[in-house]
Amino acid sequence: GAELKGKYVGHSAPKTKALFENHDIIVIDEAYSLVDARGEDDSFSREAIAQLIIEMEKHSTDKLVIFAGYGGRMVSEKNDKMREFINANPGIRSRITSTFYFPSYRPEEMVQIFERIAKTQGYYLDKGYEKVVFPYFEKRSKASDFGNGREARSLLENVTIFAAKRIFSNEKKKLDREEVQKLSLEDIEEAVVQMKHSDSMWEIGRRNVIGF
Repeated sequence: GAELKGKYVGHSAPKTKALFENHDIIVIDEAYSLVDARGEDDSFSREAIAQLIIEMEKHSTDKLVIFAGYGGRMVSEKNDKMREFINANPGIRSRITSTFYFPSYRPEEMVQIFERIAKTQGYYLDKGYEKVVFPYFEKRSKASDFGNGREARSLLENVTIFAAKRIFSNEKKKLDREEVQKLSLEDIEEAVVQMKHSDSMWEIGRRNVIGF
Protein backbone atom coordinates (compact mmCIF):
# COMPACT_ATOMS: atom_id res chain seq x y z
CA GLY A 1 0.00 0.00 0.00
CA ALA A 2 2.75 2.45 0.92
CA GLU A 3 4.40 1.90 -2.45
CA LEU A 4 1.41 3.44 -4.20
CA LYS A 5 2.21 6.78 -2.64
CA GLY A 6 4.36 9.00 -4.86
CA LYS A 7 7.32 11.10 -3.81
CA TYR A 8 5.64 14.32 -4.85
CA VAL A 9 2.15 15.62 -5.61
CA GLY A 10 0.88 14.18 -8.87
CA HIS A 11 3.14 11.12 -8.71
CA SER A 12 0.78 8.71 -6.94
CA ALA A 13 -1.87 8.54 -9.68
CA PRO A 14 0.53 7.50 -12.49
CA LYS A 15 2.13 4.85 -10.23
CA THR A 16 -1.29 3.42 -9.44
CA LYS A 17 -2.43 3.53 -13.05
CA ALA A 18 0.74 1.74 -14.17
CA LEU A 19 -0.14 -1.23 -11.95
CA PHE A 20 -3.36 -1.78 -13.88
CA GLU A 21 -1.62 -1.31 -17.22
CA ASN A 22 1.06 -3.90 -16.45
CA HIS A 23 -0.74 -6.49 -14.33
CA ASP A 24 -4.01 -8.43 -14.42
CA ILE A 25 -3.86 -9.49 -10.75
CA ILE A 26 -2.89 -6.83 -8.22
CA VAL A 27 -2.26 -7.65 -4.57
CA ILE A 28 -2.05 -4.68 -2.23
CA ASP A 29 -0.65 -6.00 1.02
CA GLU A 30 -1.01 -4.01 4.24
CA ALA A 31 -3.54 -1.86 2.41
CA TYR A 32 -4.14 0.17 5.57
CA SER A 33 -0.70 1.76 5.12
CA LEU A 34 -2.50 4.06 2.69
CA VAL A 35 -4.09 5.71 5.73
CA ASP A 36 -2.67 6.52 9.15
CA ALA A 37 -3.54 4.95 12.49
CA ARG A 38 -6.59 7.20 12.82
CA GLY A 39 -8.00 6.10 9.46
CA GLU A 40 -7.10 9.41 7.85
CA ASP A 41 -5.19 10.01 4.63
CA ASP A 42 -2.80 12.65 3.29
CA SER A 43 -2.70 14.22 -0.17
CA PHE A 44 -0.55 11.37 -1.52
CA SER A 45 -2.95 8.76 -0.14
CA ARG A 46 -6.00 10.57 -1.47
CA GLU A 47 -4.42 10.72 -4.91
CA ALA A 48 -3.56 7.00 -4.89
CA ILE A 49 -6.98 5.99 -3.55
CA ALA A 50 -8.81 8.19 -6.06
CA GLN A 51 -6.90 6.56 -8.91
CA LEU A 52 -7.52 3.11 -7.43
CA ILE A 53 -11.24 3.74 -7.49
CA ILE A 54 -11.07 4.93 -11.11
CA GLU A 55 -9.07 1.89 -12.23
CA MET A 56 -11.23 -0.57 -10.27
CA GLU A 57 -14.33 0.85 -11.94
CA LYS A 58 -12.74 0.86 -15.38
CA HIS A 59 -11.39 -2.68 -15.03
CA SER A 60 -14.17 -4.24 -12.97
CA THR A 61 -14.44 -7.22 -15.35
CA ASP A 62 -10.86 -7.79 -16.52
CA LYS A 63 -8.66 -7.13 -13.48
CA LEU A 64 -8.51 -8.72 -10.02
CA VAL A 65 -7.56 -6.52 -7.08
CA ILE A 66 -6.83 -8.11 -3.70
CA PHE A 67 -6.54 -6.01 -0.55
CA ALA A 68 -4.73 -7.96 2.14
CA GLY A 69 -3.85 -7.15 5.72
CA TYR A 70 -4.31 -7.73 9.41
CA GLY A 71 -7.86 -8.02 10.69
CA GLY A 72 -10.84 -10.35 10.78
CA ARG A 73 -13.42 -11.83 13.10
CA MET A 74 -10.93 -13.10 15.69
CA VAL A 75 -9.11 -9.77 15.98
CA SER A 76 -10.13 -7.12 18.49
CA GLU A 77 -11.82 -4.03 17.09
CA LYS A 78 -8.80 -1.96 18.13
CA ASN A 79 -6.45 -4.11 16.06
CA ASP A 80 -8.73 -4.66 13.07
CA LYS A 81 -6.68 -2.54 10.65
CA MET A 82 -8.39 -3.76 7.50
CA ARG A 83 -11.81 -2.76 8.81
CA GLU A 84 -10.44 0.72 9.57
CA PHE A 85 -9.10 0.99 6.03
CA ILE A 86 -12.31 -0.17 4.37
CA ASN A 87 -14.52 2.03 6.55
CA ALA A 88 -12.31 5.04 5.78
CA ASN A 89 -12.81 4.60 2.04
CA PRO A 90 -16.48 4.18 1.00
CA GLY A 91 -15.51 4.27 -2.68
CA ILE A 92 -13.28 1.24 -2.32
CA ARG A 93 -15.62 -0.53 0.10
CA SER A 94 -18.48 -0.41 -2.40
CA ARG A 95 -16.28 -2.02 -5.04
CA ILE A 96 -15.17 -4.99 -2.92
CA THR A 97 -17.38 -7.91 -3.84
CA SER A 98 -15.90 -10.70 -1.70
CA THR A 99 -14.25 -10.95 1.70
CA PHE A 100 -12.16 -13.89 2.88
CA TYR A 101 -11.05 -14.49 6.46
CA PHE A 102 -7.99 -16.62 7.11
CA PRO A 103 -7.83 -18.07 10.63
CA SER A 104 -4.71 -17.61 12.72
CA TYR A 105 -2.17 -20.41 12.83
CA ARG A 106 -2.69 -22.97 15.57
CA PRO A 107 0.11 -23.51 18.15
CA GLU A 108 1.15 -26.79 16.53
CA GLU A 109 1.36 -25.06 13.15
CA MET A 110 3.50 -22.32 14.68
CA VAL A 111 5.90 -24.98 15.94
CA GLN A 112 6.13 -26.38 12.42
CA ILE A 113 6.78 -22.92 10.99
CA PHE A 114 9.48 -22.32 13.60
CA GLU A 115 11.13 -25.62 12.71
CA ARG A 116 10.92 -24.99 8.97
CA ILE A 117 12.44 -21.51 9.18
CA ALA A 118 15.26 -22.84 11.37
CA LYS A 119 16.06 -25.63 8.89
CA THR A 120 15.84 -23.25 5.94
CA GLN A 121 18.45 -21.04 7.60
CA GLY A 122 20.69 -24.02 8.26
CA TYR A 123 20.15 -24.51 11.98
CA TYR A 124 19.70 -27.72 13.94
CA LEU A 125 17.19 -27.75 16.79
CA ASP A 126 18.01 -29.58 19.99
CA LYS A 127 15.80 -32.49 21.01
CA GLY A 128 12.78 -31.57 23.09
CA TYR A 129 12.46 -28.04 21.70
CA GLU A 130 8.74 -28.61 21.05
CA LYS A 131 8.06 -28.85 24.80
CA VAL A 132 9.38 -25.31 25.19
CA VAL A 133 8.13 -23.70 21.99
CA PHE A 134 4.59 -25.12 21.94
CA PRO A 135 3.44 -23.65 25.31
CA TYR A 136 4.82 -20.27 24.28
CA PHE A 137 2.91 -20.24 20.99
CA GLU A 138 -0.17 -21.66 22.70
CA LYS A 139 -0.28 -18.59 24.94
CA ARG A 140 0.67 -16.10 22.22
CA SER A 141 -2.01 -17.41 19.84
CA LYS A 142 -4.66 -16.25 22.32
CA ALA A 143 -3.32 -12.70 22.54
CA SER A 144 -5.19 -9.90 20.74
CA ASP A 145 -1.95 -8.75 19.09
CA PHE A 146 -0.86 -12.20 17.91
CA GLY A 147 1.30 -11.74 14.80
CA ASN A 148 0.91 -15.22 13.29
CA GLY A 149 3.83 -16.59 11.26
CA ARG A 150 6.17 -13.69 11.84
CA GLU A 151 6.25 -14.55 15.55
CA ALA A 152 8.01 -17.80 14.69
CA ARG A 153 10.67 -15.79 12.87
CA SER A 154 10.99 -13.35 15.79
CA LEU A 155 11.47 -16.19 18.25
CA LEU A 156 14.10 -17.81 16.04
CA GLU A 157 15.98 -14.52 15.74
CA ASN A 158 16.11 -14.26 19.52
CA VAL A 159 17.22 -17.87 19.85
CA THR A 160 20.12 -17.27 17.46
CA ILE A 161 21.24 -14.29 19.57
CA PHE A 162 21.51 -16.48 22.67
CA ALA A 163 23.20 -19.18 20.61
CA ALA A 164 25.78 -16.67 19.39
CA LYS A 165 26.51 -15.58 22.96
CA ARG A 166 26.98 -19.19 24.00
CA ILE A 167 29.24 -20.00 21.04
CA PHE A 168 31.48 -16.96 21.49
CA SER A 169 31.86 -17.67 25.19
CA ASN A 170 33.04 -21.21 24.39
CA GLU A 171 36.67 -21.72 25.37
CA LYS A 172 37.29 -24.10 22.48
CA LYS A 173 39.42 -22.41 19.84
CA LYS A 174 37.75 -24.23 17.00
CA LEU A 175 34.17 -25.42 16.72
CA ASP A 176 32.88 -27.78 14.06
CA ARG A 177 29.99 -26.88 11.75
CA GLU A 178 27.38 -28.82 13.73
CA GLU A 179 28.31 -27.05 16.98
CA VAL A 180 27.98 -23.65 15.32
CA GLN A 181 24.66 -24.45 13.66
CA LYS A 182 23.01 -26.15 16.61
CA LEU A 183 20.41 -24.27 18.66
CA SER A 184 20.46 -25.78 22.12
CA LEU A 185 17.49 -26.26 24.39
CA GLU A 186 19.02 -23.67 26.71
CA ASP A 187 19.17 -21.11 23.87
CA ILE A 188 15.50 -21.68 23.13
CA GLU A 189 14.45 -21.52 26.79
CA GLU A 190 16.32 -18.25 27.33
CA ALA A 191 14.77 -16.73 24.21
CA VAL A 192 11.28 -17.74 25.31
CA VAL A 193 11.83 -16.24 28.76
CA GLN A 194 13.04 -12.99 27.23
CA MET A 195 10.10 -12.75 24.83
CA LYS A 196 7.62 -13.49 27.61
CA HIS A 197 9.20 -10.69 29.62
CA SER A 198 8.98 -8.33 26.64
CA ASP A 199 5.31 -9.23 26.16
CA SER A 200 4.63 -8.54 29.85
CA MET A 201 6.39 -5.17 29.75
CA TRP A 202 4.48 -4.22 26.61
CA GLU A 203 1.18 -5.14 28.26
CA ILE A 204 2.06 -3.09 31.36
CA GLY A 205 3.00 -0.16 29.15
CA ARG A 206 -0.34 -0.28 27.34
CA ARG A 207 -2.25 -0.33 30.64
CA ASN A 208 -0.30 2.65 31.97
CA VAL A 209 -0.74 4.93 28.98
CA ILE A 210 -1.60 8.49 30.01
CA GLY A 211 -3.32 10.74 27.51
CA PHE A 212 -6.35 11.13 25.32
